[in-house]
Formats: sequence, C-alpha cells, structure tokens
Amino acid sequence: MRIKRRDLLGLGISTAAFTACGKFANAPSNTSTTTPVAANTVASSAKLRLGFQPPYVAVYALREQKLLEKAFAGQSINFEFHRLLSLKPVTEALSASAIDLGLGGTPIAAIAAGQPIRVIALVERSPKTHALLVLPNSPIKKIADLKGKKLGNPLGKSYYFGMRVLERAGLKDTDVEWVQIENDAGRSALLSGAIDVWGTWDPFYASAEVAKEVVPLVDGEGYHLNYVALFGRIDYMEQNPEAVQKFLQAYKQAITWAKDNRQAAIDILVKENKLSPEAASLTLGRRNLIFEPPNDEYRQEPINQSQLLARLGLIKKLPNWDKAIDTKFATAVSS
Repeated sequence: MRIKRRDLLGLGISTAAFTACGKFANAPSNTSTTTPVAANTVASSAKLRLGFQPPYVAVYALREQKLLEKAFAGQSINFEFHRLLSLKPVTEALSASAIDLGLGGTPIAAIAAGQPIRVIALVERSPKTHALLVLPNSPIKKIADLKGKKLGNPLGKSYYFGMRVLERAGLKDTDVEWVQIENDAGRSALLSGAIDVWGTWDPFYASAEVAKEVVPLVDGEGYHLNYVALFGRIDYMEQNPEAVQKFLQAYKQAITWAKDNRQAAIDILVKENKLSPEAASLTLGRRNLIFEPPNDEYRQEPINQSQLLARLGLIKKLPNWDKAIDTKFATAVSS
C-alpha cells in the first residue's frame, strides 16, 4: 500500500541553488545559478549537485559560514542543493544524473540494484533520531501489539529499523500492513487514523513529539546504528576528485562549526525547516555529528541490512561492499 501527496512529484519537495559566490535562493530542481568560469577550475564540469534531507544542519552551515567559498577560493564552481524528504528521492535523483552527491542513510537497495553509487564518508551516528510513533491514547503499548496494524514509513517494507523491531519481538514482516508514505504526510496519516504506527526520524519525529501529538513506542537505540553517509555517483567522483575532496573539507568544517556553536545551529534549523526552537533543540540533541572514513562498525551495518532485505526478497542480490565503499576521500581530509 502506498499513500501519495500530489505535490511529491519528480525530485519533489523544495530545491535551492547555490553558487560559490554565496547566492542561495529557492528554485525549481532544474535551475542553477551560474558564476563565471575561471581559468583554473577544479573540475571539467564546474558543477557539484547535492541531494540532502532537512535535518542536516551542516548543509546550512556551509552557506552561513561561507565555507565553500573558502574551500574553492579563486576557483569557479556551481553548487546546487536539492532538499528532499527521504532517501528514495535522493537515490532516484542520483540514478537520473540529476545530482552528483547524496546525503542520508546508506542506499542499500539502490546499490543492490546496480546503481553506480559509492559511499565516501560518515557524517553522523544517531540511532535515537529514528522511532516508531503512536498516538498518546493508542491501544498499542508494546511491540507485540503491532500485529495486524498499519505501519507507515517512507520506505515501505524496506524499512530496516522497523523490520529489526519486529524480528526482535518475534513478529514476521507479514504480521503488519506496510504503508509507504513520505515524511511530510505521515504525521497527518497517523493523526487521522489512516495508519496505526508511524516510522520516521527527526525533525519530523521531534516536531510531533514537542507538539505532544505522538509518543515513541521504541526508538533506534539498540536496533539501528543510523550512520548518515555521504555518497555519490561513481562517474562524477572519478572525473572530479578534487571538487569532491574540497567539498568534504568544507563539510567537515561545517560539522565542527555546528558542534562548537550549538545555539546558532539550532537557530539555523528553526529558520530553514520552520521548526519550533524546542523541536530544533531536540533534534539536534539526538544527532551525533562526526566526520570520518567508513569504519569497521559501519561496514557491518549495511552487510546486515542487505542480508535481511535479501532474505525478505526485497533485493535480488547482495552488494559487493568492498567496491561500494571508498575511504580515500575522507581519509585524505581527516589526516
């Protein structure tokens, strides 16, 4: 079962274009802002397009602190930032060559399907940002009560966290009805009774929690490491290695700034995501910002996830994670 909103079309949601000269404006997804191309460019394409999700404060810090301008000083390159609601639109945009880099959970299904995507850096490890939510007066009080209920989330049956929760409680994937619904529609679906349980993450989780509309049945702690990764199209990264590395340098600096300037980071989340200060503070407090190459703990997580998805018949083959993970960019930036 899938619930759609009419306005979630194409790459969907909202988009912004941003250039190295510091402009940032709302724009349709096929629009970019152009700066004159200098003689010494970092890449033949002179373009870098990132698809990201709303809670990633470091993306906004890049603009606020002009970190990209500093990283690419004296060089001209166009940046496009495409704000998307969940991982699936990000991987769809990568597949269509509409973006070059993505930011979010590991795109296991896309990599398993043969999409030329490679993971290059880890920027968060935040298990408590995920939760299965119910109404405060819901008869669902424990995980076993999920049997026979409608569980809505953006990934449908491919929602690894939800699957892990069910399996740990001795339930099967067929014991619930999976409803695929985007994050911006899940809240109203839960409140209206269209679904019984909402699987989501911050800031959607925090906003509903602060409003006292929902309570967590369970969060990701102990179930889902929730590493957030930077990944991209292999062809783009091979053709533009200097641009990718400079971007990672700037992103690492943005993470450091967000950690060192908590209140300013909260203010950015409030402004950019139209959150209440309470919701912004809660979501940032549950996020563990990091910058490092993919590590051994991380490597095991997509292996576990892909094995579960294959067992359920949701992917046809297991990805080769030795080829799908590239540590050289983040290692160079971290050293």
